[in-house]
Amino acid sequence: MESVRRAESKFKGLAFKWLSFLYAAVCVVLLSTGCFAEDVFVKVKKPVFAGSFYPGEKSVLARTIDGYLKETEPQKGRTSARVFGIMSPHAGYQYSGRVAAYAYNQIKGKPYTTVILLGPTHRVPFSGIAIYPAGSWETPLGRVQVDHEIAGRLAEQCRSIKNYPVAFEREHSLEVQVPFLQQTLKDFRIVPIVMGMMEENDYRTLSDALIELLKQHAGKILIVASSDMSHFHNYREANQMDKLTLKEIGELDTERLADGLAKRRYELCGSQAVLTLMMVAKKINGEAKVLHYANSGDATDDRSRVVGYGAVAFFLSETGVGLNKKEQKALLAIARKTLEETVRQGNISPAETKDKALLEKRGVFVTLTKNGKLRGCIGYIVPVMPLYRAVSDMTVSAASRDPRFPPVAKEELKDIHIEISVLGPLKIVDDPQEIEIGKHGLFIVSRDNQGLLLPQVATEYMWSREEFLRQTCLKAGLPSNAWREKTTKIYSFSAQIFSE
Repeated sequence: MESVRRAESKFKGLAFKWLSFLYAAVCVVLLSTGCFAEDVFVKVKKPVFAGSFYPGEKSVLARTIDGYLKETEPQKGRTSARVFGIMSPHAGYQYSGRVAAYAYNQIKGKPYTTVILLGPTHRVPFSGIAIYPAGSWETPLGRVQVDHEIAGRLAEQCRSIKNYPVAFEREHSLEVQVPFLQQTLKDFRIVPIVMGMMEENDYRTLSDALIELLKQHAGKILIVASSDMSHFHNYREANQMDKLTLKEIGELDTERLADGLAKRRYELCGSQAVLTLMMVAKKINGEAKVLHYANSGDATDDRSRVVGYGAVAFFLSETGVGLNKKEQKALLAIARKTLEETVRQGNISPAETKDKALLEKRGVFVTLTKNGKLRGCIGYIVPVMPLYRAVSDMTVSAASRDPRFPPVAKEELKDIHIEISVLGPLKIVDDPQEIEIGKHGLFIVSRDNQGLLLPQVATEYMWSREEFLRQTCLKAGLPSNAWREKTTKIYSFSAQIFSE
């Protein structure tokens, strides 16, 4: 009898495995043919991980998230008013909730109407991209509607997207993001997307579709890439690996990141989501800023086998220029090469570029400092030539034509630091209260006099708004209170500032 029971048990186990395999195979076929209809999805998706990954009681959950947000509230303001994406971890809140809060603090209270959630599949292997097209998702904090219109438009524009309900049944990477969204945003909908094995064309069509939505709904769409980082290395190894990974993400270097992931130098369990968001950022001249990093060892003190977590914000520059890290580096390299050649040789070899962003005409200032002190600063207020050429010209001028300083000498070169300020458009100031210290530069014109001060000047000297206006008047050779006169024109501008 015992042998019969063993045989029966073995048969049941094999039968279960075959049925599971058959079910998965049928799902894959349906996914590839797009045969799942919207009505297959439940109208209200109930929470699966409440009480395990995050608190299951409403008041406790709200209090937990609010505590993380308060603890990680930025001391120097948020990254940008134009954040269009964040990378956030998806482990249990006790391990990664504090890191996630760094990302969600960047979008708290902003008027997004639709949040597109991108996450990896952990339990159901498949190829392509699965979307949850309709209904609502529930957490202990309430229900959030799925934006079926945006979901439908994404599916139309990206043929790799299919309806695949099983991908969402027990997937935590998206579910854990929803409570944070509920505590930081109001009146929003979601578009849940789970990503399986993806081809190069999948990334291209999805990123293009997302960009189209960002353009059509400016400031209203947020993309959340859900991803943890390295898995089960010791504390030191995890920190080293994740530091390099975050460097590639911060520089929007999709090629190096993809290569590193393929060669196992880097680890991201949500790599598809992160790479897609990076591709979006690159195509729209966005930027990425690493906000925080920690791993499970920081939460548990067990540093033998840890999981890494990173928070990153993706945003457009306040100026609208939006030069990415690669373009910033290229301009700084042009400025350094120009400085070295003009000081050492007295002439420069022409710079060249095929980068469209650097070929656009922009206003720009080049600032030289030596041991922290100003050594020259000259620029174009309005766009007169391609940006890369303007940077080269203004580097020469700052080094040799600023009337406040003698020309830079060869022996000074090693101590010279270069800063570039790419200007946004000039805007007339009707009310001085509109001027924001640290964000706006000023350009004041009265009769034949004019003067300009960059945004960073007011920050450096800790001026008030009124003092900033007075100092700009003095820079123009005007009485300090000339900004109050009706004949004086005051302009503000933003600037994207970066340096060596």
